[in-house]
Amino acid sequence: MAKLRANLDAYGPGGFYDAVAVRSGTVAKRYLALDQAMILGALGNELGHDSIRRAFVTPQIERALRPLMAMEEFNVPASPWAAR
Repeated sequence: MAKLRANLDAYGPGGFYDAVAVRSGTVAKRYLALDQAMILGALGNELGHDSIRRAFVTPQIERALRPLMAMEEFNVPASPWAAR
């Protein structure tokens, strides 16, 4: 991270920029709002005593999402450190 910041000018007033192509040195000098939303969502959930989980984790939501999640195919090999 320090090298990205020092060598590629990948850090701005709002923190690290969204993307860096290290081979070409191209930096996308903008921030990804999704990153900020995940942080704020996690903070809000913690401060709200699991309010986000309670709002979205219901039997109805699980029934709706489970078939969609079952269609997902992952091609990442299992980690040798994963619990078995």
